[in-house]
Amino acid sequence: MNLYPETIVFVRHAESEGNLLSVEERVRLCQGTNLYALTARGRVQAMVTRRWLAEHFPNPDRIIRSYYRRVAETADAIYPDLPKREDERLAEANRGIWHVRTEARIAIEAPFEIDRRKFEGLYHYRPIGGENWPDIEGRIRSFRNSICKCYPNQTIVVVTHGFWLLLWQKLVHRWSIEEALEKYQAGAVVDNASVLIYHGTVVKGRSVLTHDPATDYIRPVPKLTIL
Repeated sequence: MNLYPETIVFVRHAESEGNLLSVEERVRLCQGTNLYALTARGRVQAMVTRRWLAEHFPNPDRIIRSYYRRVAETADAIYPDLPKREDERLAEANRGIWHVRTEARIAIEAPFEIDRRKFEGLYHYRPIGGENWPDIEGRIRSFRNSICKCYPNQTIVVVTHGFWLLLWQKLVHRWSIEEALEKYQAGAVVDNASVLIYHGTVVKGRSVLTHDPATDYIRPVPKLTIL
């Protein structure tokens, strides 16, 4: 039986340039979303989270991160002296054409794409050059299987993205598609530089993950704090 890690400590990246831009501003920036750097505020957030992690998880067995710049910068800030392993499966969703064109431009150049999004629905719709939600869930399932095989009974830290974490929660907590869509549209994602913890255990001969929202979701940087 493959066992989950004893503890999985997820950290969402700190505030990045992309968090401060509108969709149209991102398009005009002409820069891949993987290249967004942390903001000055984000760097301070990462240092606050670093202090919390140093107290509670100072020496994890493994640190794994997405290859995106904002995630790499967050991981280096929170654990400056420990090695990290990069995993492409932790990448944020690829929005394809919607990253390089505004909706107004798409309405002119590829109006069928707007119709297709409407007809197929947000969950199923795969944009030109991008991914749909089940694509990302496939990456998450693969990653989950890997950590069971590679890190049983260990403590690992995973630095990744807000939307990725939303779909992790969907799979682990068995949310319906409708429940996940409702949370996404309400903006109910893990805050920047916040920590989400899961505990591996064995119940009736089966390896499972447990999570207590009251104690296992930590905001080292209070949401309304001005830094």
